[in-house]
Amino acid sequence: MASRLSDRLLAAGLVSEDTVRAAIARQAVYGGALDTALLELEALDEATLWNALADATDLAVPDRELCESPEKYVSPVGAAIALDAAWSSRCRAVPVRFKDGTLQILCGEPVARVELEATAAALGIPFALSVAPEIWVAAVRQTVFDLPMAPRLVRLFARVVGAQPVRRWQASHAPEPLPASPAAIERLPPRPVPTSATPALSAAPSTSPPAVPSPPPSPPAAPAPDKAAVPALIERLEVAGDDAEAAHQALIAITKQDFGPKAKRWTIWWERHQDQDRVDWLFDGLSHKKPEIRAAAEQELRALTGEYFGYHFDLPRRDREAARARWQSWWTETQKRGRG
Repeated sequence: MASRLSDRLLAAGLVSEDTVRAAIARQAVYGGALDTALLELEALDEATLWNALADATDLAVPDRELCESPEKYVSPVGAAIALDAAWSSRCRAVPVRFKDGTLQILCGEPVARVELEATAAALGIPFALSVAPEIWVAAVRQTVFDLPMAPRLVRLFARVVGAQPVRRWQASHAPEPLPASPAAIERLPPRPVPTSATPALSAAPSTSPPAVPSPPPSPPAAPAPDKAAVPALIERLEVAGDDAEAAHQALIAITKQDFGPKAKRWTIWWERHQDQDRVDWLFDGLSHKKPEIRAAAEQELRALTGEYFGYHFDLPRRDREAARARWQSWWTETQKRGRG
């Protein structure tokens, strides 16, 4: 059985034990793969990393075309397992092409061999595995599943392939944004807030993945939701028609909660949480039962913090909560240091 990546790197004298310990410590805090932490520490170049991953996993480096032009695989109707974004995140793997009866899979390290073998057996299709650094697996996953890369990986990816190509590539593959709360707020007629409310790239191996394509630039970001609008929006819920529905949608977007179209439950929540920072609402939103609310909270927190702790809105609940706790703990400590 192939050794783990760290063992191979140490055995080959490519990194020191102190470097491996530092990378593992970084991985424990920020999540993600060991190869990502090593690249962030600039412990080795990307070409060396690709070769080390292939050596450690006994898998090939993928052909250039697999990363340049992956093809989304659609599971047969009635298949026991759907190869979707959740499966991809869980197994650290992306299906990139079905050819000659074999499904070609791009994998991250450590390779989830048990899960992949179980998936292949359930589908009745042989898998051909190849390995890549986490940043490339995430890049291909975004292309195949429209699953945005974490800001942390985007920054690292930009350092590897260049910032301008990555900006263009991100604009090309980013999914359609969720409904923006400011638009919903702007549709409401202006009314005063009630007085009782509180206002409130190194050289890569010859078979390395391709350069990033050049789509049009992304549009400017929308303004941040306004916490102070909440009391007035709750009041608008008492009005029938489109105005109330717009207020309801705006409340969801601002608070990352959903208490339905009635004002009473929203009022109770506001009285308990109005003094909290809105970032606290976003972290609460990561635990919401509705995946679209979790996704919206995740999107805002990634943009705000520029960090990634392994959270994704459609991971299993246990994994989501562990990542949310790491993320929120980091934020709390960061705020304490800032106040100090």
